[in-house]
Amino acid sequence: MLIVGTTMMTVSMASIPLCNALWALAIVLAVMGFFMGTIDTVANVSMICIYGKDVSPFLQAIHFFYGVGAFLSPMIAQPFLLNEDCSPFISNETIVLFTYDNETLPASTLAEARAMTHIDYAFLIMALTMVPVVILTFTLLGRKHCLRLLGGAPPNREEKQNKEYESMEESDGRSDSDRIPKNMAQIIVVTVLSAILMFLYDGLQAAYGGYIYSYAVKGPVKFRKSDAAYLNALFWGMFAAGRLLSIALATKLSPSFMLFCNIIGCTGALLLMLALRYNHVMLIIGTCLLGIFMSSVFPTTLSLTEQYIHVTPSTTSFLVFGAAVGEMSMPVIIGHEFYRAGPTSLLVIGMVLCFVSIIAYMTLWLVGLTLLKPDSNCFCKRQSNQQQSEVEYGKFIH
Repeated sequence: MLIVGTTMMTVSMASIPLCNALWALAIVLAVMGFFMGTIDTVANVSMICIYGKDVSPFLQAIHFFYGVGAFLSPMIAQPFLLNEDCSPFISNETIVLFTYDNETLPASTLAEARAMTHIDYAFLIMALTMVPVVILTFTLLGRKHCLRLLGGAPPNREEKQNKEYESMEESDGRSDSDRIPKNMAQIIVVTVLSAILMFLYDGLQAAYGGYIYSYAVKGPVKFRKSDAAYLNALFWGMFAAGRLLSIALATKLSPSFMLFCNIIGCTGALLLMLALRYNHVMLIIGTCLLGIFMSSVFPTTLSLTEQYIHVTPSTTSFLVFGAAVGEMSMPVIIGHEFYRAGPTSLLVIGMVLCFVSIIAYMTLWLVGLTLLKPDSNCFCKRQSNQQQSEVEYGKFIH
């Protein structure tokens, strides 16, 4: 699945510059979105299957690179952008052009604008960066089959090792050490509440990252366009930095405590920006705080779900689906209110989402208390489980 997903992502990204019609572009983007979801689901499920209850720092690490990509991709595309609004050419409006010193003359027709832009290079570069990932995935699969063909790892021995590894995961506490028996209703409640949290915060992440530039320019602070562009990069930079920091924190703190800090931090950042919305400095500080605290919500929620219930591929697919629906719908909702009620609606809707997430988190935490044994630590990782895992892993190696 990873091979198919990464290959189709590369092909679809390289195909975007070849689309000369809207329907063709829509099909390519739909295919890309489908396989992006496939990669997301398979990667998360694979990490959970490998690391079990100790998956938290590894999930933080894998999602850190998502933040790095979100931070670097606009920088790759920026040199190839025309930096001009072409909508008047499409709507046949008449506009007055103003030029300044050291600026090139803007395009006067749509054909001229197409000739001046080189945005197709950005898509080709992004496609080329995916090629090593495809090659590495093929290498991992090919290595496994080559070992079998050359007799380096007999199938029966591999099966024996896999069974021992699975038994080691179970003894690490994945099934019964911290959990108590649960019914299907409890599993559904935990899954739905986790999906709601991912829906809210992935939607807020997509909306804030997409509209912070417009809010900074058209909102109460009235940033210059160049400064607003740096503010957007600052958000994604802090987003990546927050996920890097979460890798270390996830080894010491429990997912429930980390998620609590994330939600309170996001709520506080939006509250400060809304209360002091005419302050330039507060917008910058609030954007930094929001990027840091929002960064690890998705992997931490997934880790918390794994603590409460056994996460299956179907469960992960449902959680990723909830996050994808949030990314799809929330920018549309906020975009509609942005132009109807004003730029401040971005912060107001963000505050509403945070308050709803507090309710969802408290409900999830209370349900989780009924699924864990009383001696489970809600704030720090249990050292006994980690030590037991290391001892049993040593036995497995020897």
